[in-house]
Amino acid sequence: MSKSKNQLLYRAKFCAVIGIDEAGKDKLSRAVEIGTVWSRREASKGAILKLDIVPQDFAKGVLFLDPVTERGFA
Repeated sequence: MSKSKNQLLYRAKFCAVIGIDEAGKDKLSRAVEIGTVWSRREASKGAILKLDIVPQDFAKGVLFLDPVTERGFA
């Protein structure tokens, strides 16, 4: 993937569910960066998710997409 033609849009982070709190809501682990999301040459075709790490129990967690600005994070 040519970074000169594609723009970094998001940093993908994953938090595993590590328990349940007193209110019955999921407790999440610390966020770990697992990849990035890049624009496609034709924006109407969506974006590309490139994972550097695939969590072992991906189904039992939450994936966050943090926007990236020219300086870093939004």
